[in-house]
Amino acid sequence: MSGNRIDISQEALLWKAALDHFGQSELYQVVVELWQGAGPAARPTVEYLDEHDVGPEVINLLKIAQVEVDGVVPFREDSSNRVTLYSRHAQHLVGGLLEKMPATKLTQTMRAARLSTQLGM
Repeated sequence: MSGNRIDISQEALLWKAALDHFGQSELYQVVVELWQGAGPAARPTVEYLDEHDVGPEVINLLKIAQVEVDGVVPFREDSSNRVTLYSRHAQHLVGGLLEKMPATKLTQTMRAARLSTQLGM
């Protein structure tokens, strides 16, 4: 996605909807595929996803995928209920999920963000 990010509450809903839609195993594969296409982070800006926002399954899945794709943020300690992501990677994952999810599973805000990205706005 370009600068058109959804807020954390919508992002949390997106991760939960993706887990429900794909299931844990398939979502893991989707995340790894998307992450591998994200490229290196241009700046060391980071974001955090917390278990109370996205659930323990998503946190666990992201931590495992992060190790597989060598996306671990160095010198940052995560607790068991939080994952630290480079902002570029977080943005790429959210944008990819918005594209891969059926529109019927997305909120109006998510559909608007997806359409805006597709139109290059």
